[in-house]
Amino acid sequence: MKNSSYSSSASQSINRSKQMSSVNIHDEFVRAVFAHLDLVAEFLTLYLGKTRDGLKLLKQLDLKHIKLETTKFFGHEGLERIADLIFWIPLKRGKGMTGVVFIFEHKSVRKRSWPFQLLKYLVGFWNKFFSEAKNPESSHFMLPAPLLIVLHNGSKPVIDKPTLEKYVAKVFGTKRFIPKFDYLLVDLPALSIEELGTAPLLRVILELLKRATDGTLYDVRKQILQPLAKIRDDETTRYWIQRILQYMDKAIKSKKKELTPESIDEVIKPVYNERSTEMSLTFLEKLEAKGEARGEARGEAKGEAKFGRNAVLSVLRKRFTKVPTKIETTIQQMNDPIALESLVIDAATCRTLKEFAEILR
Repeated sequence: MKNSSYSSSASQSINRSKQMSSVNIHDEFVRAVFAHLDLVAEFLTLYLGKTRDGLKLLKQLDLKHIKLETTKFFGHEGLERIADLIFWIPLKRGKGMTGVVFIFEHKSVRKRSWPFQLLKYLVGFWNKFFSEAKNPESSHFMLPAPLLIVLHNGSKPVIDKPTLEKYVAKVFGTKRFIPKFDYLLVDLPALSIEELGTAPLLRVILELLKRATDGTLYDVRKQILQPLAKIRDDETTRYWIQRILQYMDKAIKSKKKELTPESIDEVIKPVYNERSTEMSLTFLEKLEAKGEARGEARGEAKGEAKFGRNAVLSVLRKRFTKVPTKIETTIQQMNDPIALESLVIDAATCRTLKEFAEILR
C-alpha cells in the first residue's frame, strides 16, 4: 500500500491530466516527446536554422536552459485553458531582457482557428507574467518576446496557411484593429524525409509523426528505427525505442492494421542486429502478452503503468543522476497510467528533487 503522505499524488496528477485521457495518440506522443528539453533544443536548431532571421534568433537563445512552463492559466472569462506546450527560453545576453516564450501547438488536422488559439495562449501567458511581476508599470518591465510554432502532421500538406486576418470579418475601417502576428508552421506532410534533419532520435520521431497520418508507416516499419543504430545502446535508448514502438503500434492499429510480434522483430533487428537479441525478445514478449489479453482493460493498464513508472524514473535519473529511495518507491507503487503520464512532465520541469517530492505529496 502507498505511503499515506503521498496518497493524494495520484488524484492530484489525475486532476492535472484529465484531458490527456481524451487526446488522440499523436497529441499524447508529441507531449511526451517534447517534455524532453534536449529534443526541444534540437527541434528549434533544425527549423529556426532554415532562415536568416531564424539563425539570428538562435544565436541569442540559451537552449541549454529551456524550461517547460505550466500549460494551465486562466483567461479573463475565468475558464481554464490548456495549451499543448509552452517553453521559457532565456537569452544568452542582455541585462533586463526577459527571454522568449516558445508556444508549441501540435495539430493533426488543419484548422482556420490556429492563429486565434495561439493568440489566446500568448495573451494568457502574458497576463500571468504581468500579474506576477512586482512592478509591471515600471519602464524596465518588458513582456517576454513570443516564438509561436505549429507542428502539423495531418494526412495532407497545408495549402493555405491560416492567419488571424482571414478569420475575422472584413469591415471597412476596422482592419487596423486586427492584431498582426505570424507563426512558424512546420508542416510535416510537405517535408521530404531528408528535411527532417540528421539528429537520429529527432529524425525518427518526426518521420513517425509524418508517416503515422499519411498511410505509409506500416510499409516502412522495417526501416523506421535505423537512424537509432548510431546511438549508444543504453537505458535512455531503450526507453525511446519502447516509447516509439508503443506509438507505432497505436498508429498502425488506427489504420486497421496490426503490428505483430514478427513485425516488431523486423523493426528492432536492423537497429540492434546481434548486439542485443534480448532487446528484441523483451518487446516481443510484451506485445504477445498484450495480444493474449486481447485488449482486456486490466492487463493493458498494468502494462501502461509499468511503462509510465519507467518513463518517470528515466527522466529523473537523467536530470538528477540519483533518485532518493522514498521517491522511487512511491513511483513504483503507482498504478494509474494517466497520473504517471502527467508525472513525466513534472519530472522534466521541476527545478529540484525536493520540488518533485512536493508534487508527489
